[in-house]
Amino acid sequence: MAKTDIDITAVRGDTIALGVELLDEDGELITDDLDEAYFSCKEDPNNDEYVFQKTLSDGITKVSTGNYTIRVAPEDTENLDVGTFFYDLEIHINDDVYTPLIGKLKLEQDITREA
Repeated sequence: MAKTDIDITAVRGDTIALGVELLDEDGELITDDLDEAYFSCKEDPNNDEYVFQKTLSDGITKVSTGNYTIRVAPEDTENLDVGTFFYDLEIHINDDVYTPLIGKLKLEQDITREA
């Protein structure tokens, strides 16, 4: 499974929804279900503290064979400082561990806020 670098720009406090299609080395959809999955976000990639983390039981959903949706809820980012964070998607299938997605998450200032 190849690693893809993708930078994401989002507005602080908005829902972030990402569709992920998991392909094997031959470009075929991975048919095995994931044993575990983690979409992790940190201020510093070398730090142990997560800004937020999504899992199969909280934010990562199987849509169909080889296709998953990652949902970052508004409350995950609404109180963060505007700036750049680091994220990755790590998945576990059988005894293998892959990181198919990695990059930076840039949070921009939200203009409209509830009164």
